Amino acid sequence: MLIEQIAGKEVVRKAFNTDKELTAKQVFRVGELQTTGNQLSVQLQVNLFDEEGNLKDKYLTQYTCEPGKSDVLLAVFPFARQGNAEYVIEASSPGFKRLYDFDADDRKLENLSLEMSIESGILSFFGSKSIIAINDRKVSTTGSGFTLTSRLTVKAYMWGVNVKTITYQVTEKLDKKRRLISQVFMEKDGSYFLMNY
Repeated sequence: MLIEQIAGKEVVRKAFNTDKELTAKQVFRVGELQTTGNQLSVQLQVNLFDEEGNLKDKYLTQYTCEPGKSDVLLAVFPFARQGNAEYVIEASSPGFKRLYDFDADDRKLENLSLEMSIESGILSFFGSKSIIAINDRKVSTTGSGFTLTSRLTVKAYMWGVNVKTITYQVTEKLDKKRRLISQVFMEKDGSYFLMNY
């Protein structure tokens, strides 16, 4: 997702198992977009809840990116962390800024890919890198805006070795101004998570 789209918002992420039972909930309170020199940043307050709705953990994270390299904020990746932390995320993708750039009569959209690496903290020590590919992108017009469907593949690497690959079928709802309303990320086994903006 684009950093400008979530700045100043509250984002709710709910995870469900194959029986459609809630397994976890995260609430992200995103601060206003800050510009310092050539970098954009947002402060993110993360609240983690269990399936019963009990608060398990709460922390602050600062996400930073350079608009010339990318304007992407990671939201799909579950970072393993304890306590407050600051991550500098380096992203390279010439086409990723066109994620939601389409004409109303478009039906098929171009495939996109993005390479990201963690440039600070313990994950940078381990050479943490992820490659995201968004394929089979289709758009349809609805009465309230647009629906985008795609296949998203995330490959996570440590020390150059692929340690995990996850593929999701993604359905995104956008309003007429192309602002995100919701996203559903469905895994092959039927488990999924839902993001509401």
